[in-house]
Amino acid sequence: MKTSLVMWAAALLAAALPAQADVTVRVDPAAVGAPLPRAVLRGFNFGNWMAVADHEAALAEVPAGALRFPGGNVGDDQDMDEATLDTFASLLTLVRGKPELMIQTRVFEGRVDRPAANQPEDAARAVRLARERGLVVPYWEIGNEPDLYATVRGDPRWNADRYCDVFRAQAAAIRREDPKALVAGPGTSAAEPGATAFVKAFVKRCGDVVDLLTWHVYPTGGDGTEADALASVSQVDTLLRDYTALWKSPATNPLGYQRPMRYGVTEYGLSWRTDRPRFLADQTNALWSVEAALRMAQGGITLAHYFAYQGTGYHGLLDAGGVPRPTHYAFRLLGDLSGRFVPARSDDPLVWAHAARDGGRLGVILINTHAEPRAVRLDAGAARVTQVRWFNEAIAEAEDPVAELAPGSLLTLPARAMAFISLELAP
Repeated sequence: MKTSLVMWAAALLAAALPAQADVTVRVDPAAVGAPLPRAVLRGFNFGNWMAVADHEAALAEVPAGALRFPGGNVGDDQDMDEATLDTFASLLTLVRGKPELMIQTRVFEGRVDRPAANQPEDAARAVRLARERGLVVPYWEIGNEPDLYATVRGDPRWNADRYCDVFRAQAAAIRREDPKALVAGPGTSAAEPGATAFVKAFVKRCGDVVDLLTWHVYPTGGDGTEADALASVSQVDTLLRDYTALWKSPATNPLGYQRPMRYGVTEYGLSWRTDRPRFLADQTNALWSVEAALRMAQGGITLAHYFAYQGTGYHGLLDAGGVPRPTHYAFRLLGDLSGRFVPARSDDPLVWAHAARDGGRLGVILINTHAEPRAVRLDAGAARVTQVRWFNEAIAEAEDPVAELAPGSLLTLPARAMAFISLELAP
């Protein structure tokens, strides 16, 4: 009954063409820009606990462009040893997309039952073990959220200076083993203002040795209003702008300001609260996360990893039982975008728009963050709309296929919905 009601509602929306537009979205197919980066738009955190074999078909609907392993703080609780990498290599054979890999080295002494393999020689050994297993690993990230070692992990000896010393030693060991390796860090948490202070201190002391400056984005703990949560996507832009300025200034980066830098967001999501479904397993997070990925891609981020690919508390595109969450629907639609970015501008700040051109095809993503429907007029010149697919939380909860609207340049976008519009360009 629930499914039939959802599809009935979709049919009504498809039939109810608006008389006039509330919003105009203008797309310029001729102004072709940068190619879509797979490592940003399809990047995920991955762990050996994920039931890939059980849910291979569902995960294959969202092929991975990049994976960060082992994801979260697991890498600082377990050694990067033979058994760990054997399992990872085996699971990778089930993952579609030929993802670009990042592996974390161990830094923190998370376990007390045996000495931690967190020395420079252990990092070098991890590189050898990965290579022996046929794993191509362009990026090695040193630890995870070291800004929290002193507080959440309870070891006050840790600060940015100590982490920088460890980073230098491990980076040198990794490069001796693989001269082509790119070394990333510090992978700070979203606990502000401490995280930003840690990045600043790290850059000042280690700006000459890091290849990829990384941090995490989690703007909420699952609280606050939906409107405020959605608006927090601006943090993506703010952090990238601030860290770019930090890197390029000789005052804040005396050792490395002349070096070109790559930037990475190695964990992101609307909430950090793994044990709370709000803003993780819901539509609000799905809309926020796709918008965050698109902003990072267009802002120049090199790689980004959503947390997480599958079954990590309330994180994950699928839950532990394999049920698709709204994020699975969102990243599935996002995966249909291909080619190169072209400008897309909405005259309503609460209706987000992005577009890409692939030869004679144009794809437009529209995200309506309003709590009510919006009539949208799409102005893409002579391009002809051929299909409009969309979903909202009701569709995801019913596990229904994405719905369709009648193709046209004027459409009603349902409340808190994401749509993918396919267009053909005039020959």
